[in-house]
Amino acid sequence: MDAPGKAANWKWPVGIVLGLIAAVLLMPLLGGEGRPKSTVGSTQSDCDGAIHELVIQYTPDSAEIVVAPFRDFLCQLPAAVTVHVVVRDRAAFDDLARRVGTTTCTLHPVIVEHEITSWARDRWLALRPAGDSHAITLLSPQGELGADGWPARKGDETVGESLASALAPDVAAVRSELYFDGGDFVADNETAFVTPNVRLRNLQRTVETEQELQQRLEELLGLKVVLLKGAPDHHAGMYMMTAGKRRVVVGDPRLAATLLTAEQANALPLKGGPDFSDETAAKFDAVAEQCRAAGYEVIRIPIAPGGDGRTYLTYLNSILDDRDGQRVVYLPQFAGAEVLNQAAAVVWRQAGYEVKPVDCTSCYSYFGSLRCLVSVLRRE
Repeated sequence: MDAPGKAANWKWPVGIVLGLIAAVLLMPLLGGEGRPKSTVGSTQSDCDGAIHELVIQYTPDSAEIVVAPFRDFLCQLPAAVTVHVVVRDRAAFDDLARRVGTTTCTLHPVIVEHEITSWARDRWLALRPAGDSHAITLLSPQGELGADGWPARKGDETVGESLASALAPDVAAVRSELYFDGGDFVADNETAFVTPNVRLRNLQRTVETEQELQQRLEELLGLKVVLLKGAPDHHAGMYMMTAGKRRVVVGDPRLAATLLTAEQANALPLKGGPDFSDETAAKFDAVAEQCRAAGYEVIRIPIAPGGDGRTYLTYLNSILDDRDGQRVVYLPQFAGAEVLNQAAAVVWRQAGYEVKPVDCTSCYSYFGSLRCLVSVLRRE
């Protein structure tokens, strides 16, 4: 990914000040009888706890890309879930509601006064309440990649604050001094796995050393941090997902290759065709080994990376729910990849998950899938 250029240099002092403010808000106050403790807890797990509130973003001009996965996903959510829909105006919300149809979950419009995209994942990380607090804290990065030349992305930059304003006092917002995307993190209740891109965007810019970056992330996230190395150049959820019970599911291109005939592999709807090379497979293997080194059981699942390096047929970019003793995976499915769809569903079922398919055929070619479109605001 391209880092913000020199035009963003003026933001550094502002970012440092904001980071100091965030540190005061987020870090527990230690020692001293009668001193208050932080009301902010660790970042939310991707796999543990029942989903209570979600956030999506929607613009009518992206309808052809996002409506199909939204329809499949929203119509399968239970009644206990509220989905906050960030839109520019009421007409946009009504357009999505009409296209999606009847849902059991509750759709709640959040109207903002700025442009947005329909990709909700990267805007912030949700930090759980601590102590007597009920408020979720949204931790936003210092800035968005591409914000200076893309008005909708510039609007995305302030979605965290917009949500906090609309949902106060149940939601608060702070801004970190660090650069990151929400998609750069995959976590359970113990560990956050962090993509190499976070290191690249912050070393010698917001922090001086990798050790300082790790310490800062652990302070902010309230979790052990594994800074991945040698991983694919993509968001973490494209190649791995935590699965609860100290398990991680990691993509395996070699496994996908063994499931397909040459004709089936060549027919996969991927830009540049599938990339099942040893060089690419080794990057996924490196992720698996780092997860094992962190004490996790690793489950491998077929994945088909595209030859362009960005387009993936991935079954990790999913939303997981843990409700009433039953784990559920909302699993992306892709037209033209039926063999892989079926094999991936078997892996998740064997891991103890009920599989609810979501058609992501319309969006994966834009380098993202279901998890890229959906952020979890609150789990029970």
